Amino acid sequence: MKVITMILVCLLSINPTCIKAQETFRSFNDLINQVAAKSLTLRNGEISLTQAKRAKLAAIYGIIEPTGGLTGSYTNSTKLPVSLIPSEILGGQSGTFQEVKFGVQYVTNLNGYAEVKLLNIQGWENLRLSKINIQVNESENKIKLKNWQENIAVVYFNIVTLQEQLKSSELYLLAADTLYGFTLLKYNNGLANQQDVNDSKVNKLNVEVSKIQIQFHLSQQYVALKILCDIPENEVVVIAQDVNVAPSLRNSLVEKNTLLLNNAALNEKLAKSAYRRAKYSFAPTASIFASYQEQQYNTQSRLFDNKIDFTPSNYVGIKLSIPIPSSQSFTQSSKAKYDYLLSTNNTEQMNIQVDLNTKMLQTDYEESKALFESNHEIYSLRKDTYQKNKLNYNEGVLTLEQTINSFSAMVNSNYNYISSAINILLAETKININNNIK
Repeated sequence: MKVITMILVCLLSINPTCIKAQETFRSFNDLINQVAAKSLTLRNGEISLTQAKRAKLAAIYGIIEPTGGLTGSYTNSTKLPVSLIPSEILGGQSGTFQEVKFGVQYVTNLNGYAEVKLLNIQGWENLRLSKINIQVNESENKIKLKNWQENIAVVYFNIVTLQEQLKSSELYLLAADTLYGFTLLKYNNGLANQQDVNDSKVNKLNVEVSKIQIQFHLSQQYVALKILCDIPENEVVVIAQDVNVAPSLRNSLVEKNTLLLNNAALNEKLAKSAYRRAKYSFAPTASIFASYQEQQYNTQSRLFDNKIDFTPSNYVGIKLSIPIPSSQSFTQSSKAKYDYLLSTNNTEQMNIQVDLNTKMLQTDYEESKALFESNHEIYSLRKDTYQKNKLNYNEGVLTLEQTINSFSAMVNSNYNYISSAINILLAETKININNNIK
């Protein structure tokens, strides 16, 4: 009973925040589908797009750009102005003047004013600019998604490569330990010298160091993956993809991706519209305005006097405004012009780069296949050489140094073989990303 009580106390004392959540991903697509919703990079893109759509609504409102408002006031003239008038008007002596106060002490005033633009060329261009800006944001979000997936793919397959190399290093550590044990046995039997024992032990230690380095690199890549995917540090991520070290060497067709070119063309349109808007800042605008006013001249100190009626007045009119260019407006127009010229060059550059990017992807894939075939053959030969050298060493025909050299060559060739096999998967993934996100 005491044991059960102690177990319950221990379980209750565990801090839930210390328990790390674990997520296992068995493919690249599985990873992307799971972490896309958590990506702050993609969320920021959606926020920018929402902001651009709100800017379009503001641009629509800005075409007529209504201004004005309602005001109300209550005035108490504690001292009315004094004027001098001829006394004879009031029945006084001619040639003299008398002080008289004019005005009403208490005045309640209600006023409404509204102005709406009828002609606003710059406002219409600003609306056009806002529509293009939405398209630019949508295009840039696709580019962000494509780059985000490509960056994750590189790290993901680095992890897969290192995990496969780690598996191999464990096998090679056993092989190195076996070689060391056999050399030690030969030494005890007087068939090997101390130098051979030392060399075989150094060979074993080298494999151990290589394994430790792979483990450290693997940890670094997992951290890099968390950074790219915005995964918290306290969550455990496990990549558990089944890897075929002999992938099928099928031909993958790289489709032409015009995402960058389309984005450059949209940015060119955006810059052109911004330049037009800057020029239209010199254009005149026409507005219609109206005002309505009511005044009440009160006889007593009250906000509203029921004994006195309000006196209404109103007016309407049309206004033509012609701005005078300033140094700032000239500077903005000049900058907008050169930004537009730069954008045209960028579009031309992207037009060239699109074809080169397609060629580069295809070349990288062909290169990865060629390297895989070469490394596969090299590894097979290195492995065969080591096995024969090991037999010859066991029989005393070959020196330990030659055996260790062939062992190291086999290990390195196997690492290269694994890397080249997974590089094919990486190249295929990049091609799929290129073909799907356009």
